[in-house]
Amino acid sequence: MLRLLLAVFCCSMVQVAWGAAAGSRADSLQRLLTASRPDTNRVQLLIQLAWERTDDNPLKGIEYGQQGLRLARQLRFRSGECRALLMLGWAFMRTGNYATAIQTQVTARRLAQRIGYAGGVIHADNALGYAHLEQGNQQLSLRYFRRAVALAKKHHDIVLLTPILGNIGRAHLELGHPDSAWYYTWRGYELDLQQHDAHSEIGDLSILGDIEARRGHPNQARYFYQRAISRAVGMPVSYAVSRAYLGLARLARHQQPTAALRYARLALAAGQAGRYAKGVFEASDYLADIYADMGNSKEAYRYLRASAATRDSLFSQSRMTQVQALSFSEELHQQKLAEEGERAAARRWQFVLALALAGAVLTAVVGYLLISRRHLRREVEFVQERQRMERRHSKAILDAEQNERRRVGADLHDSVGQLLSAAKITLGALRRRLSLTDATHQELFGNSMDMLDEAVREVRSISHNLVPTTFTRHGLVQAVRTLLDRLRLGPCHLQIQLEVTGLQDHQLDSTLENILFRILQELIHNVTKHAQATELIVRLTCQPSELHISIIDNGVGFNPVLLKEGAGIGLRNVASRVAYLNGELAICSGEGTGTSTTLKIPLRVGPAPVLV
Repeated sequence: MLRLLLAVFCCSMVQVAWGAAAGSRADSLQRLLTASRPDTNRVQLLIQLAWERTDDNPLKGIEYGQQGLRLARQLRFRSGECRALLMLGWAFMRTGNYATAIQTQVTARRLAQRIGYAGGVIHADNALGYAHLEQGNQQLSLRYFRRAVALAKKHHDIVLLTPILGNIGRAHLELGHPDSAWYYTWRGYELDLQQHDAHSEIGDLSILGDIEARRGHPNQARYFYQRAISRAVGMPVSYAVSRAYLGLARLARHQQPTAALRYARLALAAGQAGRYAKGVFEASDYLADIYADMGNSKEAYRYLRASAATRDSLFSQSRMTQVQALSFSEELHQQKLAEEGERAAARRWQFVLALALAGAVLTAVVGYLLISRRHLRREVEFVQERQRMERRHSKAILDAEQNERRRVGADLHDSVGQLLSAAKITLGALRRRLSLTDATHQELFGNSMDMLDEAVREVRSISHNLVPTTFTRHGLVQAVRTLLDRLRLGPCHLQIQLEVTGLQDHQLDSTLENILFRILQELIHNVTKHAQATELIVRLTCQPSELHISIIDNGVGFNPVLLKEGAGIGLRNVASRVAYLNGELAICSGEGTGTSTTLKIPLRVGPAPVLV
């Protein structure tokens, strides 16, 4: 009986110490609240007062929290509203009303996300994880804890990160992973000391004691439990103290049953002092087990009656909490409906504004189109006139080029060619009059006559290339055939194949034939000059609306990329002529694989770009 009275006295002293400390802070806040005005500072005071009363009297905590929530909503103080919801969630959790606690924390998290309050999101995730952990759903609690840790690290919020790690450790311990539990809880404990977070430190010390007990290290477990209890003096952390005392009771049960009873009663007292429902029930059940093992039915019955009275008191409080929770849930529901109505009204107003804006924009666009229509028509006419002028200019350039070729060719044939022929005749007459007996003189004279013959042939060739008589008399196909026949007789020793399809049925414009001949002349000249080919195929295929030209050789080939970077004058002229005809030019080649050049020339062309 003496031991029982001593244990009750110790429990009473613990309750008095916690009550005095909590009451002192609460009284100070209450005086500030009485003198405050209904503004955001009053909301902060109500929230702080609610936090102070949550551990010793959760009903009072809920009452203050709801007052702060209502005032915050009246003032449209969103961050204050979010903090009030977070506090209310913890208060409901302390009473064991986890459903309402989870509903409140989810509402707080949504609000925190909407207003960009990262700390509120972290706090809500931690609280949701704790609520599920208290109900035995460790896996789901870990998901919330990890999400809270990731966001806290992202925002470098060490203060909020500190208590989460210990909660993760407790979840791993309940899952049977003591090593992971130790890792996370010890990290949390180190941060507790670094951040001077005594509240979280006491909770982590209690969890470290549970971990060492699970590992089979009773001395280390006892050290952590006693450290948690000593650090909790004067602080409202009944949940941690209740677990610490219950841990000491489990360690002492088999070797020191009397001490186990004393610790279990202290665990019950701590739970009762802080209205920690889960701690009260666990301590009561453990006391019942101890008395059952001891066979002391009388003491067990007496204690169970006292425990039943305590439970009745807690259940009475729980029923009051449920009534408040129902009222609060309805308030949350009405608030949600009001917010949805506000959002619907905002969406309707935005829709009306969007329609008005769209109408204004449409009117402006129509007006602009009507005003600018005349300017656009003038601009189109100007562009068309410029294209016609460019076309005439290009045509004039081609005509001038062709006329100049004819003039130069005629001058070479009639002037230079005649002079060279006369010089040859004169040298021949001179040779007949001179009797050249010296072999060296005869050789020099013969070389001179040969060079004159070569010059005459070269002048004649240049003259015919500038103005091919075959092209003038017989058209494009015959001119190309004559050009290729000359190549067969030349020093290149090319095997040449000409394929013509469909051109007999089409009469091409003389200007078009002239441009095509110059293109073919340049491309074939490139083959003889650079390709080192032994075979050459030229295909001319005329379709109703398009002329296809292909020039294929089996020469050494080249890299087309390097050609684009340093194309010569001849190929640039070919490309500009093809562009003038609105055609397409494609060159396919590779080193050692020969070259294939393909042209597609439309026969019914519209305005063409300028030839440069």
